Amino acid sequence: MRSFGAHRTPLACLILGLAAYLSSAQADVPYAPGGSTQLDLGRYRTEFSYADGEHLAHVGRYGIGYAEPIMDDVRLTLHGGYLTTDVDGEPVSAPLDFTGRYLGLGAEYEGSRGDHLNLAATLTYTWHDVDASGIGTQSNLTWYETWASFGPVLRWQRWRLSFGGYWQHLDGSETDSGAAARLDFSAGRDTGAYLGLLYYVDRTGSVGIYGTSGARKGIKLVFRREF
Repeated sequence: MRSFGAHRTPLACLILGLAAYLSSAQADVPYAPGGSTQLDLGRYRTEFSYADGEHLAHVGRYGIGYAEPIMDDVRLTLHGGYLTTDVDGEPVSAPLDFTGRYLGLGAEYEGSRGDHLNLAATLTYTWHDVDASGIGTQSNLTWYETWASFGPVLRWQRWRLSFGGYWQHLDGSETDSGAAARLDFSAGRDTGAYLGLLYYVDRTGSVGIYGTSGARKGIKLVFRREF
């Protein structure tokens, strides 16, 4: 008959090995990242509401971002880059493909106290400006967007799952030289939901995919490096 002590050594080794694995898995990625840079590649559809009704806008944003911590769990952000826009049946100009730029500021919060569950929130303000030219016409679209989102973040080893709701507000104008006209527009809808999945490829590098529904229907890829 084997004594309990004969089993204790391999059992202790197993427990110590499991503890070391869990410790290394949690230490493998930071819960409270500092500053970061990122590459954003995304497209979405949203309604622009003109005086004559709503027109579906197809927007592409391809740019970079930078985040700098200002206190525990809170970071200020700067983002900008290349912008494409196409508005279905726009009331002033002929069918045109617009290109230009965007630039914005923001703040983001992500809690770091919970091991596996925390809350996150984002607030941004972004300027968009695109131009297009056709036969005998020059057109411009400019709009200012406020974006706010809130929801939980689930963490498991290298994975992050985020979801929640958002609110968007925009004010813009379309100017067309051919018709010598200016039309104002706003957001056709204001609210929706988001879902994101992020994976850390190493301690400071991650890749994520994020989707939105409701007022803004789209998807984007985010490649981030933290420091």
